[in-house]
Amino acid sequence: MKSLWRRDSMRIPSRGRAPERLRPEGAGARPGAFRMDGKAAGKLPFSAAILAGGRSRRMGRNKALLEIDGVSLIRRAAGVLEGMFSEVFVVAGDSAPYERMGFRVASDICPGNDSLGGLHAAVSMARGARVFTAGCDMPLLRPALISAMASMADGWDVVVPVRSGRPEPLCAFYGKKCEAPIRESISGGDLKMTGFHPKVRVRRIEEAEWRQWDPEGASFLNANTPDEFDRIKAMITAGEGR
Repeated sequence: MKSLWRRDSMRIPSRGRAPERLRPEGAGARPGAFRMDGKAAGKLPFSAAILAGGRSRRMGRNKALLEIDGVSLIRRAAGVLEGMFSEVFVVAGDSAPYERMGFRVASDICPGNDSLGGLHAAVSMARGARVFTAGCDMPLLRPALISAMASMADGWDVVVPVRSGRPEPLCAFYGKKCEAPIRESISGGDLKMTGFHPKVRVRRIEEAEWRQWDPEGASFLNANTPDEFDRIKAMITAGEGR
């Protein structure tokens, strides 16, 4: 069985190094420090995983690699997370494009099970007690919202915002106790991202609460279609990317 971790690309920058600014692809940008103590640069002592295993069927090409001003969507998402978390890694079936960008990559443990399979890999492979998950096409993640969610995590297995009455599972925190229920859902053929929720402790963050940290819900915007990508591009071009 091949190793799930591609360790040869892991780099450990110096202790006091500040997170890098976003740069165009190929300009030497690389992931931030790999530390799990959460003390370096005030980072959270949790992990963050970017799920990049989707087929991008509605986009017609790999949406993670779509660029805005020379910076790919996945690099923009990583740029936010690397400034906040002690560990950031990518979950993907095809690791090559992301390893070339300098990311640490974990493969699906249960391949062929859509986003839930990616979530299972993220929870299983995270070195932190909790992992924040985001899609590879979500470049407008708001640090204020993520920080607030992290502060609520104690005592819960899942911390998830709810928008228009539906959870946002790709902008959520998951604890290690989610691994077994997720695996059971996959084994039973239930691939709903929230299908395992009745078996764990879930902290739902309703709109009236999360909008104080992300009034426009920008954190949840993704680029599944060309029109959605154009909307995100327009927001970033207009200076709304942070």
